Amino acid sequence: MKLYYWPKTRAFRALWMLEEIGAPYELVRVNIRAGEQGAHGFYHVNPMTKLPALDDNGVQVSESGAVLLYLADRFPAAKLGAALDDPLRGRFLQWLFFTPGCFEPAMAEKMVGSAGNTFSFGWGDFDRVRHAVEGALEEGEWLLGERFTAADLLLAGTLQIAFMAKLLEPKGRIGDYVERAVSRDAHVRAVAVEQRELAALKH
Repeated sequence: MKLYYWPKTRAFRALWMLEEIGAPYELVRVNIRAGEQGAHGFYHVNPMTKLPALDDNGVQVSESGAVLLYLADRFPAAKLGAALDDPLRGRFLQWLFFTPGCFEPAMAEKMVGSAGNTFSFGWGDFDRVRHAVEGALEEGEWLLGERFTAADLLLAGTLQIAFMAKLLEPKGRIGDYVERAVSRDAHVRAVAVEQRELAALKH
């Protein structure tokens, strides 16, 4: 398993997921500061020239949500997804698609101060997505209730970015949710890998 990776990018989501799964993987560094993501070889892995991207013995997947869904289905024993016959499969997919399809566009819109179009845009606006998250967390510790999944990993990691960008305060139900997620052993291990990679760049 190869993860195309660079520190301080969205590739951290896939790194965290791989640590949750416990499958062996290799980091393939793509130096986005030097423009390596635009190289011909990587363009064929991800034509959007973004991270993360994954190569599983020749099966190539890009886009964060797709990578996490692929890994959840590929390693069902890790219980980070929902099987096709699981009644929670629909909810799992809904929330997995929610982060890149609704939360991130609403974040970007708020960061640049765009008035947006709450009628035409699928995400409505930032307040709407925030209320959606808060509503989901009224029903349990995680988006699927008592079960942590890749959808939580993706959303919690993105909420951390929202906290850093001062779009949200890390408090209340959402703050507690993120704290639970980042306290997981796999997240701690992924952070250690990231710190190791960052330290290697300084030498």
